[in-house]
Amino acid sequence: MHSDSGVCSSVADCGSLHAAILEWRLALGEHAVQDAHAAMLRFGMDTCSQLRQIDAVITPDRQEQLSVLVKIARYHEITLYPISTGHNWGYGSAKPAVDHCVIVDLAKLKRIIAMDVELGLITIEPGVTQADLRAYLDQHKLPFLVPVTGAGPSCSLIGNALERGYGVTPVADHFQAVTSLEAILPNGDLYRSPLTATSKAGAPSQVFKWGIGPYLDGLFAQGNFGIVTQMTIALARRPQQVKAFYFWVEHDADLERVVVAVREVLQIVGSNVGGINLMSSARVLAMSVPYPEELAEKNAALSAATIDALAKQHGITAWTGVGSVYGSREHVKASCAVIRRLLAPHVKRIVFADRARVQLLQKLVRLLPAKFSANLPAMINKMAGGLDLMEGIPNEVALPLAYWKSGVTPPSSKLDPARDACGLLWYAPIIPMRAQAVRDYLTMVRSECARFGIEPAVTLTSLSERGFDSTLPILFKRDHSCQEARALQGYRALFAAGKALGFVPYRVASQFMDLVVDAEQTCWRMAQTMQQSIDPGGVMANGRYSLCGVKEQRATENKD
Repeated sequence: MHSDSGVCSSVADCGSLHAAILEWRLALGEHAVQDAHAAMLRFGMDTCSQLRQIDAVITPDRQEQLSVLVKIARYHEITLYPISTGHNWGYGSAKPAVDHCVIVDLAKLKRIIAMDVELGLITIEPGVTQADLRAYLDQHKLPFLVPVTGAGPSCSLIGNALERGYGVTPVADHFQAVTSLEAILPNGDLYRSPLTATSKAGAPSQVFKWGIGPYLDGLFAQGNFGIVTQMTIALARRPQQVKAFYFWVEHDADLERVVVAVREVLQIVGSNVGGINLMSSARVLAMSVPYPEELAEKNAALSAATIDALAKQHGITAWTGVGSVYGSREHVKASCAVIRRLLAPHVKRIVFADRARVQLLQKLVRLLPAKFSANLPAMINKMAGGLDLMEGIPNEVALPLAYWKSGVTPPSSKLDPARDACGLLWYAPIIPMRAQAVRDYLTMVRSECARFGIEPAVTLTSLSERGFDSTLPILFKRDHSCQEARALQGYRALFAAGKALGFVPYRVASQFMDLVVDAEQTCWRMAQTMQQSIDPGGVMANGRYSLCGVKEQRATENKD
Protein backbone atom coordinates (compact mmCIF):
# COMPACT_ATOMS: atom_id res chain seq x y z
CA MET A 1 0.00 0.00 0.00
CA HIS A 2 1.82 3.09 -1.19
CA SER A 3 0.80 6.65 -1.90
CA ASP A 4 1.23 8.52 -5.18
CA SER A 5 3.67 10.88 -3.46
CA GLY A 6 6.36 8.21 -3.51
CA VAL A 7 6.65 7.82 0.29
CA CYS A 8 5.17 5.28 2.69
CA SER A 9 1.55 6.25 3.29
CA SER A 10 1.65 5.18 6.94
CA VAL A 11 3.90 3.84 9.64
CA ALA A 12 2.17 0.49 9.13
CA ASP A 13 3.37 0.37 5.52
CA CYS A 14 6.98 0.98 6.54
CA GLY A 15 6.52 -1.55 9.30
CA SER A 16 5.16 -4.09 6.82
CA LEU A 17 8.22 -3.69 4.63
CA HIS A 18 10.51 -4.11 7.64
CA ALA A 19 8.61 -7.23 8.75
CA ALA A 20 8.74 -8.67 5.23
CA ILE A 21 12.51 -8.10 5.02
CA LEU A 22 12.97 -9.97 8.31
CA GLU A 23 10.87 -12.87 7.04
CA TRP A 24 12.67 -12.98 3.67
CA ARG A 25 16.04 -13.05 5.45
CA LEU A 26 14.85 -15.86 7.69
CA ALA A 27 13.57 -17.87 4.70
CA LEU A 28 16.35 -17.16 2.18
CA GLY A 29 19.31 -16.15 4.32
CA GLU A 30 20.76 -12.77 5.33
CA HIS A 31 22.87 -12.58 2.17
CA ALA A 32 19.82 -12.82 -0.12
CA VAL A 33 18.05 -9.62 0.99
CA GLN A 34 19.41 -6.09 0.81
CA ASP A 35 17.77 -2.88 1.98
CA ALA A 36 16.75 0.21 0.00
CA HIS A 37 20.19 1.82 0.11
CA ALA A 38 21.91 -1.25 -1.33
CA ALA A 39 19.07 -1.73 -3.82
CA MET A 40 19.46 1.80 -5.16
CA LEU A 41 23.23 1.36 -5.47
CA ARG A 42 22.81 -1.89 -7.41
CA PHE A 43 19.80 -1.13 -9.57
CA GLY A 44 19.14 2.60 -9.42
CA MET A 45 21.40 3.11 -12.45
CA ASP A 46 19.83 3.43 -15.87
CA THR A 47 20.62 5.11 -19.17
CA CYS A 48 18.38 7.97 -18.06
CA SER A 49 18.62 10.04 -14.86
CA GLN A 50 14.98 9.74 -13.83
CA LEU A 51 14.99 7.96 -10.47
CA ARG A 52 12.71 5.23 -9.25
CA GLN A 53 12.60 4.49 -5.53
CA ILE A 54 13.42 0.82 -4.89
CA ASP A 55 12.61 -0.48 -1.38
CA ALA A 56 14.79 -3.60 -1.31
CA VAL A 57 16.31 -6.29 -3.51
CA ILE A 58 15.99 -10.06 -3.07
CA THR A 59 18.43 -12.41 -4.80
CA PRO A 60 17.24 -16.02 -4.53
CA ASP A 61 19.69 -18.88 -5.07
CA ARG A 62 17.13 -21.54 -6.02
CA GLN A 63 13.77 -21.74 -7.75
CA GLU A 64 12.27 -23.37 -4.67
CA GLN A 65 12.66 -20.11 -2.71
CA LEU A 66 10.40 -18.11 -5.01
CA SER A 67 7.04 -19.45 -3.83
CA VAL A 68 7.82 -18.56 -0.20
CA LEU A 69 9.20 -15.18 -1.28
CA VAL A 70 5.99 -14.33 -3.14
CA LYS A 71 3.71 -15.50 -0.32
CA ILE A 72 5.51 -13.22 2.13
CA ALA A 73 5.10 -10.29 -0.26
CA ARG A 74 1.41 -11.05 -0.69
CA TYR A 75 0.81 -11.21 3.05
CA HIS A 76 2.48 -7.81 3.59
CA GLU A 77 0.95 -6.26 0.40
CA ILE A 78 4.36 -5.45 -1.12
CA THR A 79 4.89 -5.16 -4.87
CA LEU A 80 7.66 -7.28 -6.40
CA TYR A 81 9.47 -6.48 -9.65
CA PRO A 82 11.29 -9.51 -11.11
CA ILE A 83 14.33 -9.04 -13.38
CA SER A 84 16.58 -11.57 -15.06
CA THR A 85 19.88 -9.66 -15.29
CA GLY A 86 18.68 -6.04 -15.35
CA HIS A 87 20.48 -5.32 -18.63
CA ASN A 88 17.45 -4.00 -20.47
CA TRP A 89 19.48 -0.96 -21.54
CA GLY A 90 17.54 1.86 -23.16
CA TYR A 91 14.25 0.29 -22.02
CA GLY A 92 14.61 0.99 -18.29
CA SER A 93 17.44 -1.42 -17.37
CA ALA A 94 16.29 -2.87 -14.01
CA LYS A 95 14.04 0.09 -13.18
CA PRO A 96 10.44 -0.76 -12.17
CA ALA A 97 7.50 1.04 -13.74
CA VAL A 98 6.40 2.56 -10.39
CA ASP A 99 8.07 3.58 -7.12
CA HIS A 100 8.40 1.41 -4.02
CA CYS A 101 8.81 -2.02 -5.55
CA VAL A 102 11.10 -4.74 -4.23
CA ILE A 103 13.29 -6.09 -7.01
CA VAL A 104 13.60 -9.86 -7.32
CA ASP A 105 16.97 -10.40 -8.98
CA LEU A 106 17.02 -13.81 -10.70
CA ALA A 107 20.62 -13.59 -11.97
CA LYS A 108 21.81 -16.43 -9.71
CA LEU A 109 19.30 -18.87 -11.21
CA LYS A 110 21.70 -20.05 -13.90
CA ARG A 111 20.94 -23.74 -14.38
CA ILE A 112 20.71 -25.26 -17.82
CA ILE A 113 18.14 -27.84 -16.77
CA ALA A 114 17.91 -30.02 -19.88
CA MET A 115 19.07 -30.18 -23.49
CA ASP A 116 17.29 -32.33 -26.05
CA VAL A 117 19.91 -32.59 -28.77
CA GLU A 118 17.66 -34.54 -31.15
CA LEU A 119 14.86 -31.97 -31.08
CA GLY A 120 16.95 -28.87 -30.45
CA LEU A 121 15.12 -27.89 -27.24
CA ILE A 122 16.88 -26.40 -24.22
CA THR A 123 15.37 -25.67 -20.80
CA ILE A 124 17.00 -22.88 -18.84
CA GLU A 125 16.59 -20.57 -15.84
CA PRO A 126 16.34 -16.75 -16.01
CA GLY A 127 19.97 -16.04 -15.11
CA VAL A 128 21.34 -17.93 -18.12
CA THR A 129 22.92 -15.38 -20.44
CA GLN A 130 23.89 -15.48 -24.09
CA ALA A 131 27.51 -16.09 -23.01
CA ASP A 132 26.47 -18.93 -20.65
CA LEU A 133 24.61 -20.75 -23.40
CA ARG A 134 27.44 -20.27 -25.89
CA ALA A 135 29.92 -21.72 -23.35
CA TYR A 136 27.60 -24.71 -22.69
CA LEU A 137 27.14 -25.47 -26.39
CA ASP A 138 30.88 -25.19 -27.03
CA GLN A 139 31.76 -27.34 -24.01
CA HIS A 140 29.44 -30.12 -25.15
CA LYS A 141 30.24 -29.62 -28.85
CA LEU A 142 26.58 -29.12 -29.72
CA PRO A 143 25.74 -27.77 -33.20
CA PHE A 144 23.32 -24.98 -32.30
CA LEU A 145 23.21 -21.20 -32.54
CA VAL A 146 22.62 -18.93 -29.55
CA PRO A 147 19.63 -16.60 -30.17
CA VAL A 148 21.85 -13.53 -29.90
CA THR A 149 20.96 -9.84 -29.74
CA GLY A 150 23.01 -6.68 -30.06
CA ALA A 151 22.70 -6.16 -26.29
CA GLY A 152 25.63 -8.49 -25.73
CA PRO A 153 26.85 -11.61 -23.92
CA SER A 154 25.75 -10.57 -20.41
CA CYS A 155 22.04 -10.39 -21.22
CA SER A 156 19.44 -12.98 -20.19
CA LEU A 157 17.85 -15.22 -22.80
CA ILE A 158 14.59 -15.52 -20.87
CA GLY A 159 14.43 -11.79 -20.18
CA ASN A 160 14.82 -10.98 -23.87
CA ALA A 161 12.23 -13.56 -24.91
CA LEU A 162 9.71 -12.16 -22.41
CA GLU A 163 10.27 -8.66 -23.85
CA ARG A 164 9.55 -10.17 -27.29
CA GLY A 165 13.06 -9.36 -28.43
CA TYR A 166 14.48 -10.53 -31.72
CA GLY A 167 17.83 -11.16 -33.37
CA VAL A 168 19.54 -12.03 -36.63
CA THR A 169 19.78 -15.82 -36.45
CA PRO A 170 17.19 -18.05 -38.20
CA VAL A 171 15.05 -18.15 -35.03
CA ALA A 172 14.74 -14.36 -35.07
CA ASP A 173 11.55 -13.96 -32.99
CA HIS A 174 12.69 -15.06 -29.55
CA PHE A 175 9.28 -15.49 -27.92
CA GLN A 176 8.10 -17.44 -30.95
CA ALA A 177 10.87 -19.92 -30.07
CA VAL A 178 9.45 -20.49 -26.55
CA THR A 179 7.69 -23.85 -26.40
CA SER A 180 6.84 -23.99 -22.68
CA LEU A 181 7.52 -22.24 -19.40
CA GLU A 182 7.03 -22.42 -15.66
CA ALA A 183 6.19 -19.47 -13.40
CA ILE A 184 5.30 -18.62 -9.82
CA LEU A 185 1.91 -16.88 -9.69
CA PRO A 186 1.09 -14.01 -7.30
CA ASN A 187 -0.46 -16.46 -4.80
CA GLY A 188 2.68 -18.62 -4.79
CA ASP A 189 1.25 -21.42 -6.98
CA LEU A 190 3.38 -22.98 -9.71
CA TYR A 191 2.10 -22.45 -13.28
CA ARG A 192 3.19 -24.90 -15.98
CA SER A 193 2.31 -24.88 -19.69
CA PRO A 194 -0.71 -27.17 -20.28
CA LEU A 195 0.95 -30.05 -22.13
CA THR A 196 3.91 -30.02 -19.75
CA ALA A 197 1.58 -30.08 -16.76
CA THR A 198 -0.46 -33.03 -18.06
CA SER A 199 2.23 -35.16 -19.73
CA LYS A 200 4.10 -38.04 -18.20
CA ALA A 201 7.74 -37.54 -17.31
CA GLY A 202 9.93 -37.76 -20.39
CA ALA A 203 7.02 -37.34 -22.84
CA PRO A 204 7.63 -34.92 -25.73
CA SER A 205 5.38 -32.27 -24.20
CA GLN A 206 7.48 -29.29 -25.23
CA VAL A 207 7.45 -29.67 -29.01
CA PHE A 208 4.15 -27.86 -29.59
CA LYS A 209 4.16 -24.23 -28.49
CA TRP A 210 0.40 -23.68 -28.30
CA GLY A 211 -0.50 -26.59 -26.05
CA ILE A 212 -4.25 -27.06 -25.63
CA GLY A 213 -6.99 -24.73 -24.45
CA PRO A 214 -6.53 -20.97 -23.99
CA TYR A 215 -2.94 -19.92 -24.72
CA LEU A 216 -1.90 -18.63 -21.30
CA ASP A 217 1.90 -18.67 -21.69
CA GLY A 218 1.63 -15.41 -23.61
CA LEU A 219 0.40 -13.61 -20.48
CA PHE A 220 3.94 -13.74 -19.13
CA ALA A 221 5.42 -11.92 -22.15
CA GLN A 222 5.35 -8.17 -21.47
CA GLY A 223 3.02 -8.96 -18.62
CA ASN A 224 2.93 -9.04 -14.84
CA PHE A 225 1.15 -12.31 -14.12
CA GLY A 226 4.02 -14.09 -12.39
CA ILE A 227 7.75 -14.76 -12.10
CA VAL A 228 9.00 -17.02 -14.89
CA THR A 229 11.35 -19.56 -13.32
CA GLN A 230 12.27 -21.65 -16.34
CA MET A 231 11.62 -21.80 -20.06
CA THR A 232 12.11 -24.22 -22.91
CA ILE A 233 13.43 -22.64 -26.11
CA ALA A 234 13.83 -24.09 -29.60
CA LEU A 235 17.35 -23.48 -30.90
CA ALA A 236 18.39 -23.17 -34.53
CA ARG A 237 20.91 -25.77 -35.67
CA ARG A 238 24.24 -24.55 -36.99
CA PRO A 239 23.92 -24.76 -40.78
CA GLN A 240 26.55 -25.97 -43.20
CA GLN A 241 27.20 -22.40 -44.31
CA VAL A 242 26.48 -18.86 -43.12
CA LYS A 243 27.05 -16.02 -45.54
CA ALA A 244 26.59 -12.31 -44.93
CA PHE A 245 25.60 -9.88 -47.63
CA TYR A 246 26.11 -6.11 -47.69
CA PHE A 247 24.65 -3.56 -50.04
CA TRP A 248 24.86 0.19 -50.38
CA VAL A 249 22.07 2.58 -51.39
CA GLU A 250 23.63 5.76 -52.74
CA HIS A 251 20.65 8.13 -52.58
CA ASP A 252 17.87 8.44 -50.01
CA ALA A 253 15.38 8.73 -52.88
CA ASP A 254 16.20 5.13 -53.87
CA LEU A 255 14.96 3.72 -50.56
CA GLU A 256 11.39 2.99 -51.68
CA ARG A 257 12.58 0.71 -54.48
CA VAL A 258 14.97 -1.04 -52.09
CA VAL A 259 12.18 -1.65 -49.56
CA VAL A 260 10.13 -3.39 -52.27
CA ALA A 261 13.17 -5.43 -53.31
CA VAL A 262 13.87 -6.49 -49.70
CA ARG A 263 10.25 -7.60 -49.36
CA GLU A 264 10.57 -9.68 -52.53
CA VAL A 265 13.78 -11.28 -51.21
CA LEU A 266 11.99 -12.32 -48.03
CA GLN A 267 8.94 -13.56 -49.92
CA ILE A 268 10.90 -15.64 -52.43
CA VAL A 269 13.93 -16.86 -50.47
CA GLY A 270 12.04 -17.25 -47.20
CA SER A 271 13.55 -18.91 -44.16
CA ASN A 272 17.02 -19.17 -45.69
CA VAL A 273 17.41 -15.42 -45.04
CA GLY A 274 17.87 -13.97 -41.55
CA GLY A 275 16.90 -10.43 -40.63
CA ILE A 276 17.81 -7.72 -43.15
CA ASN A 277 18.91 -4.37 -41.71
CA LEU A 278 18.69 -1.06 -43.54
CA MET A 279 20.85 1.49 -41.68
CA SER A 280 20.71 5.23 -42.35
CA SER A 281 23.92 7.20 -42.82
CA ALA A 282 23.47 8.71 -39.34
CA ARG A 283 23.25 5.21 -37.83
CA VAL A 284 26.41 4.05 -39.61
CA LEU A 285 28.24 7.20 -38.48
CA ALA A 286 27.16 6.55 -34.89
CA MET A 287 28.62 3.05 -35.15
CA SER A 288 31.88 3.92 -36.88
CA VAL A 289 33.27 7.41 -36.08
CA PRO A 290 33.68 9.40 -32.83
CA TYR A 291 30.97 11.96 -32.16
CA PRO A 292 32.14 15.31 -33.66
CA GLU A 293 30.87 17.49 -30.83
CA GLU A 294 32.49 20.59 -32.29
CA LEU A 295 30.16 20.31 -35.30
CA ALA A 296 26.97 19.98 -33.26
CA GLU A 297 24.50 22.83 -33.28
CA LYS A 298 23.36 24.71 -30.16
CA ASN A 299 20.66 22.13 -29.62
CA ALA A 300 23.44 19.51 -29.26
CA ALA A 301 22.67 17.65 -32.49
CA LEU A 302 24.32 17.32 -35.87
CA SER A 303 22.33 18.99 -38.63
CA ALA A 304 21.19 17.03 -41.69
CA ALA A 305 23.77 18.92 -43.78
CA THR A 306 26.55 18.02 -41.35
CA ILE A 307 25.53 14.36 -41.33
CA ASP A 308 25.54 14.33 -45.15
CA ALA A 309 28.99 15.97 -45.25
CA LEU A 310 30.44 13.53 -42.69
CA ALA A 311 28.94 10.57 -44.52
CA LYS A 312 30.51 11.72 -47.78
CA GLN A 313 33.86 12.26 -46.04
CA HIS A 314 33.84 8.70 -44.68
CA GLY A 315 32.47 7.03 -47.81
CA ILE A 316 29.09 6.21 -46.22
CA THR A 317 26.09 6.03 -48.51
CA ALA A 318 22.55 7.19 -47.68
CA TRP A 319 21.59 3.66 -46.60
CA THR A 320 23.64 0.55 -45.86
CA GLY A 321 22.05 -2.89 -45.96
CA VAL A 322 23.18 -6.01 -44.07
CA GLY A 323 21.64 -9.46 -44.21
CA SER A 324 22.48 -13.12 -43.73
CA VAL A 325 21.85 -16.40 -45.56
CA TYR A 326 21.75 -19.83 -43.88
CA GLY A 327 21.68 -23.39 -45.19
CA SER A 328 23.58 -26.01 -47.14
CA ARG A 329 26.12 -24.75 -49.67
CA GLU A 330 23.64 -25.47 -52.44
CA HIS A 331 20.87 -23.55 -50.67
CA VAL A 332 23.14 -20.61 -49.89
CA LYS A 333 24.45 -20.42 -53.44
CA ALA A 334 20.94 -20.42 -54.90
CA SER A 335 19.68 -17.91 -52.33
CA CYS A 336 22.57 -15.53 -53.01
CA ALA A 337 21.79 -15.64 -56.73
CA VAL A 338 18.18 -14.62 -56.05
CA ILE A 339 19.25 -11.88 -53.64
CA ARG A 340 21.69 -10.46 -56.18
CA ARG A 341 19.09 -10.55 -58.94
CA LEU A 342 16.48 -8.72 -56.86
CA LEU A 343 18.69 -6.16 -55.12
CA ALA A 344 21.43 -5.35 -57.65
CA PRO A 345 19.27 -3.15 -59.95
CA HIS A 346 18.46 -0.81 -57.04
CA VAL A 347 21.73 -0.53 -55.11
CA LYS A 348 25.17 0.88 -55.74
CA ARG A 349 26.98 -2.35 -54.88
CA ILE A 350 26.32 -5.73 -53.26
CA VAL A 351 28.96 -7.97 -51.64
CA PHE A 352 28.72 -11.48 -50.17
CA ALA A 353 31.18 -12.67 -47.50
CA ASP A 354 31.59 -15.80 -45.40
CA ARG A 355 33.99 -16.51 -42.52
CA ALA A 356 36.89 -17.47 -44.81
CA ARG A 357 36.59 -14.27 -46.84
CA VAL A 358 36.47 -12.01 -43.78
CA GLN A 359 39.52 -13.73 -42.26
CA LEU A 360 41.40 -13.26 -45.55
CA LEU A 361 40.51 -9.55 -45.55
CA GLN A 362 41.78 -9.21 -41.98
CA LYS A 363 45.12 -10.74 -43.01
CA LEU A 364 45.45 -8.57 -46.11
CA VAL A 365 44.72 -5.34 -44.23
CA ARG A 366 47.54 -6.08 -41.78
CA LEU A 367 49.95 -6.16 -44.73
CA LEU A 368 48.96 -2.73 -46.05
CA PRO A 369 50.80 0.46 -45.01
CA ALA A 370 48.86 2.42 -42.39
CA LYS A 371 48.24 5.36 -44.73
CA PHE A 372 46.29 3.08 -47.09
CA SER A 373 44.26 1.33 -44.42
CA ALA A 374 43.35 3.96 -41.81
CA ASN A 375 39.69 2.94 -41.50
CA LEU A 376 39.80 -0.54 -42.99
CA PRO A 377 40.83 -2.58 -39.89
CA ALA A 378 37.97 -1.22 -37.78
CA MET A 379 35.48 -1.71 -40.61
CA ILE A 380 36.56 -5.30 -41.27
CA ASN A 381 36.61 -6.10 -37.55
CA LYS A 382 33.01 -4.88 -37.35
CA MET A 383 32.19 -7.16 -40.30
CA ALA A 384 33.78 -10.05 -38.37
CA GLY A 385 31.79 -9.14 -35.24
CA GLY A 386 28.60 -8.96 -37.26
CA LEU A 387 29.32 -12.37 -38.77
CA ASP A 388 29.85 -13.76 -35.26
CA LEU A 389 26.34 -12.62 -34.35
CA MET A 390 24.94 -14.21 -37.49
CA GLU A 391 26.63 -17.45 -36.41
CA GLY A 392 25.10 -17.27 -32.94
CA ILE A 393 28.27 -16.11 -31.18
CA PRO A 394 27.42 -13.28 -28.76
CA ASN A 395 29.66 -10.22 -28.65
CA GLU A 396 29.65 -6.50 -27.87
CA VAL A 397 30.10 -5.18 -31.41
CA ALA A 398 26.82 -3.22 -31.29
CA LEU A 399 27.10 -1.81 -27.76
CA PRO A 400 29.54 1.10 -28.39
CA LEU A 401 26.63 2.87 -30.13
CA ALA A 402 25.25 3.67 -26.65
CA TYR A 403 28.43 5.63 -25.85
CA TRP A 404 28.47 7.83 -28.99
CA LYS A 405 27.23 11.07 -27.39
CA SER A 406 27.94 10.17 -23.76
CA GLY A 407 31.39 11.74 -23.54
CA VAL A 408 32.56 8.40 -22.10
CA THR A 409 35.09 6.19 -23.89
CA PRO A 410 33.74 2.62 -24.07
CA PRO A 411 35.84 0.15 -22.07
CA SER A 412 37.59 -2.58 -24.02
CA SER A 413 35.21 -5.24 -22.69
CA LYS A 414 32.27 -5.82 -20.33
CA LEU A 415 30.38 -2.80 -21.58
CA ASP A 416 27.50 -1.61 -19.42
CA PRO A 417 25.79 1.57 -20.67
CA ALA A 418 23.87 2.07 -17.39
CA ARG A 419 26.95 1.69 -15.20
CA ASP A 420 28.96 3.96 -17.50
CA ALA A 421 26.39 6.80 -17.44
CA CYS A 422 25.43 6.63 -21.11
CA GLY A 423 22.30 8.48 -22.18
CA LEU A 424 20.10 6.17 -24.26
CA LEU A 425 16.39 5.68 -24.94
CA TRP A 426 15.11 3.33 -27.66
CA TYR A 427 12.18 4.32 -29.85
CA ALA A 428 11.18 1.10 -31.64
CA PRO A 429 7.94 1.23 -33.67
CA ILE A 430 6.67 -1.40 -36.08
CA ILE A 431 6.49 -0.22 -39.70
CA PRO A 432 4.62 -2.08 -42.48
CA MET A 433 6.98 -3.18 -45.24
CA ARG A 434 5.42 -0.83 -47.77
CA ALA A 435 7.40 1.86 -49.55
CA GLN A 436 5.03 4.71 -48.73
CA ALA A 437 4.71 3.69 -45.08
CA VAL A 438 8.50 3.72 -44.71
CA ARG A 439 8.74 7.15 -46.34
CA ASP A 440 5.95 8.56 -44.15
CA TYR A 441 7.71 7.20 -41.07
CA LEU A 442 11.09 8.68 -42.04
CA THR A 443 9.56 12.07 -42.79
CA MET A 444 7.97 12.10 -39.34
CA VAL A 445 11.15 10.93 -37.57
CA ARG A 446 13.38 13.49 -39.27
CA SER A 447 10.96 16.29 -38.47
CA GLU A 448 10.61 15.39 -34.77
CA CYS A 449 14.32 14.68 -34.34
CA ALA A 450 15.17 18.11 -35.77
CA ARG A 451 12.80 19.74 -33.26
CA PHE A 452 14.42 18.07 -30.25
CA GLY A 453 18.09 17.88 -31.15
CA ILE A 454 18.23 14.15 -31.90
CA GLU A 455 20.24 12.61 -34.73
CA PRO A 456 17.86 10.41 -36.81
CA ALA A 457 20.10 7.32 -36.57
CA VAL A 458 17.42 4.98 -37.91
CA THR A 459 17.70 1.26 -38.62
CA LEU A 460 14.92 -0.74 -40.26
CA THR A 461 15.10 -4.44 -39.39
CA SER A 462 12.89 -6.98 -41.12
CA LEU A 463 10.76 -9.00 -38.72
CA SER A 464 9.03 -10.82 -41.58
CA GLU A 465 8.14 -10.17 -45.20
CA ARG A 466 5.37 -7.92 -43.89
CA GLY A 467 7.03 -5.56 -41.45
CA PHE A 468 10.10 -3.79 -40.08
CA ASP A 469 10.98 -2.90 -36.57
CA SER A 470 12.66 0.48 -36.67
CA THR A 471 15.15 1.14 -33.89
CA LEU A 472 16.04 4.78 -33.24
CA PRO A 473 18.56 5.33 -30.41
CA ILE A 474 17.91 8.66 -28.70
CA LEU A 475 21.42 9.45 -27.48
CA PHE A 476 22.41 12.22 -25.09
CA LYS A 477 24.82 13.25 -22.35
CA ARG A 478 23.60 12.15 -18.94
CA ASP A 479 25.40 15.07 -17.25
CA HIS A 480 23.77 17.61 -19.59
CA SER A 481 20.33 18.32 -18.12
CA CYS A 482 19.14 20.23 -21.21
CA GLN A 483 20.08 17.37 -23.54
CA GLU A 484 18.35 14.81 -21.33
CA ALA A 485 15.20 16.90 -20.96
CA ARG A 486 14.98 17.33 -24.72
CA ALA A 487 15.57 13.59 -25.21
CA LEU A 488 12.63 12.76 -22.94
CA GLN A 489 10.43 15.35 -24.65
CA GLY A 490 11.59 14.04 -28.02
CA TYR A 491 10.63 10.47 -27.14
CA ARG A 492 7.11 11.50 -26.16
CA ALA A 493 6.78 13.62 -29.31
CA LEU A 494 7.97 10.72 -31.49
CA PHE A 495 5.56 8.36 -29.76
CA ALA A 496 2.60 10.72 -30.29
CA ALA A 497 3.46 11.57 -33.91
CA GLY A 498 4.13 7.93 -34.76
CA LYS A 499 0.92 6.75 -33.10
CA ALA A 500 -1.05 9.30 -35.16
CA LEU A 501 0.35 7.62 -38.30
CA GLY A 502 -0.29 4.11 -36.97
CA PHE A 503 3.33 3.36 -36.00
CA VAL A 504 3.39 2.04 -32.42
CA PRO A 505 6.45 0.62 -30.59
CA TYR A 506 6.58 -3.10 -29.98
CA ARG A 507 8.35 -2.41 -26.69
CA VAL A 508 8.80 0.61 -24.41
CA ALA A 509 10.94 1.60 -21.45
CA SER A 510 9.45 1.12 -17.99
CA GLN A 511 9.06 4.90 -17.55
CA PHE A 512 6.93 5.19 -20.72
CA MET A 513 4.43 2.40 -20.13
CA ASP A 514 1.78 4.98 -19.30
CA LEU A 515 1.91 6.01 -22.97
CA VAL A 516 0.91 2.54 -24.11
CA VAL A 517 -1.93 1.46 -21.85
CA ASP A 518 -5.33 3.00 -22.46
CA ALA A 519 -8.41 2.48 -20.29
CA GLU A 520 -10.59 3.23 -23.33
CA GLN A 521 -9.37 0.10 -25.10
CA THR A 522 -11.03 -3.22 -24.36
CA CYS A 523 -7.78 -5.19 -24.52
CA TRP A 524 -6.22 -3.25 -21.63
CA ARG A 525 -9.40 -3.42 -19.54
CA MET A 526 -9.57 -7.16 -20.14
CA ALA A 527 -5.94 -7.56 -19.02
CA GLN A 528 -6.69 -5.47 -15.92
CA THR A 529 -9.68 -7.64 -15.03
CA MET A 530 -7.57 -10.78 -15.37
CA GLN A 531 -4.75 -9.32 -13.33
CA GLN A 532 -7.04 -8.14 -10.53
CA SER A 533 -8.56 -11.61 -10.37
CA ILE A 534 -5.18 -13.34 -10.17
CA ASP A 535 -3.38 -10.65 -8.18
CA PRO A 536 -5.90 -8.60 -6.15
CA GLY A 537 -3.18 -7.26 -3.86
CA GLY A 538 -0.99 -5.96 -6.69
CA VAL A 539 1.99 -8.11 -5.73
CA MET A 540 3.42 -8.51 -9.22
CA ALA A 541 5.10 -5.64 -11.13
CA ASN A 542 2.43 -2.96 -10.94
CA GLY A 543 2.43 -0.61 -13.93
CA ARG A 544 4.27 -3.01 -16.22
CA TYR A 545 2.25 -2.90 -19.46
CA SER A 546 -0.79 -2.62 -17.21
CA LEU A 547 -3.51 -0.23 -16.11
CA CYS A 548 -2.83 -1.44 -12.56
CA GLY A 549 -0.39 1.07 -11.12
CA VAL A 550 -0.45 3.44 -14.10
CA LYS A 551 -2.00 6.23 -11.98
CA GLU A 552 1.01 6.07 -9.66
CA GLN A 553 3.36 6.22 -12.62
CA ARG A 554 1.63 9.24 -14.14
CA ALA A 555 1.60 11.03 -10.79
CA THR A 556 5.35 10.47 -10.43
CA GLU A 557 6.08 11.65 -13.99
CA ASN A 558 3.96 14.77 -13.44
CA LYS A 559 5.76 15.46 -10.17
CA ASP A 560 9.15 15.16 -11.94
